[in-house]
Amino acid sequence: MRVLSNARVNARKLRDGLGQTVRDARLASGLRLTDVGSAIGRSGSWVSRVERGLVAKVTLQDLVLLGAAVGLRLWATTFPAERAIRDAPQVELLRRFRARIGSAWRWNYEVIVPIAGDRRAADAVIRAGSAVVVIEAFTRLADAQAQFRAILLKARDVGIERIVIVVADTHTNRAALAVASELIAANFPLPTRSVIASLRAGRALAANGIAVV
Repeated sequence: MRVLSNARVNARKLRDGLGQTVRDARLASGLRLTDVGSAIGRSGSWVSRVERGLVAKVTLQDLVLLGAAVGLRLWATTFPAERAIRDAPQVELLRRFRARIGSAWRWNYEVIVPIAGDRRAADAVIRAGSAVVVIEAFTRLADAQAQFRAILLKARDVGIERIVIVVADTHTNRAALAVASELIAANFPLPTRSVIASLRAGRALAANGIAVV
């Protein structure tokens, strides 16, 4: 899949870049390969191979230790990037929802946020005439409030006003929706029946909504 292929390329670039950074710091400190290797329990030749990006399975711990040995502190974080892998249940959820609202809407999937360097994407954007709606689907709600706030920001950055969150009809998800009831009432007031009725008729939504299907 494209997401994983890109991740593998990025992993190699990151590994190679960190190796070069370690080499530069080692040379600037006047340390030999054997000095660094002895400090972390590795051979000097292994350190050399890591610096040149020749160790395919160097671990995060290895890189942290190498950095420490040459006076560097490795710091890692995450940020929204490419779309995560879409699993079969989510595909099925979107299919069910599309069947429920009929054929009045044109569908585009994986709509990228139009901001340079931002790889977030809406699950789908649907259009009927001048009406445009962002569709986000969840088979499982882990933290509904955080997930819904992220969707509000994403829709804002996509530049589309209306949002429908499609949620699989499970006991766990209904409990999560109940916990997030205040956020839902303020930001996604249309219930399932109103969302589906309006979309099935090809009408623009009067507000954001949640469809449990």
